[in-house]
Amino acid sequence: MRPVTPRDPRLRPYRFVAWVVYLAVIAVSVGLLVTSVVRNLRGKPRRPVAAGSIATRAALRVCMDDLESLYREQNQRAWALGTEFEAPEPLATWTDWAPRWEERVADLGDRCRLDVPSGEWASERSDMAAARDALLALHRAYSAQVNRFAEEQGDLARAAAEALHNAREAAGGSRAER
Repeated sequence: MRPVTPRDPRLRPYRFVAWVVYLAVIAVSVGLLVTSVVRNLRGKPRRPVAAGSIATRAALRVCMDDLESLYREQNQRAWALGTEFEAPEPLATWTDWAPRWEERVADLGDRCRLDVPSGEWASERSDMAAARDALLALHRAYSAQVNRFAEEQGDLARAAAEALHNAREAAGGSRAER
């Protein structure tokens, strides 16, 4: 075994600077990572709810129609998940769509002033806010099921999609050719 040669004392200031630069780069990298994660988890800042109320019953009906449309879209997406397993990441369509859908629900709440407890049409807006909250609870349940399925059975879904693709190629054609 070779003995370790002593370090040159003349290079000590350079070693110190190298350690400081090294630790500074690590600290900045960790700081940027933490900042990025916090911004992502926090989401986009919401506009403050404007004072006042919805002007007419027609505007209230439009809000209700939009809420029902979001409900139908969510249910269609949830039921359509089983038809999208042939993609490389079968559940990616849900994870790409879900944040945009949640943002649209939040925009509806702001636009229709669902969280303002007083003013004109307050009881109707309160009922719509309860429906929106139930819709979001359902969305969280759907997302939890999608994530659980992706973790537990995602490999099986990808394997089945790959096997179907291979069988289709072996049969001499793609689904688009038919």
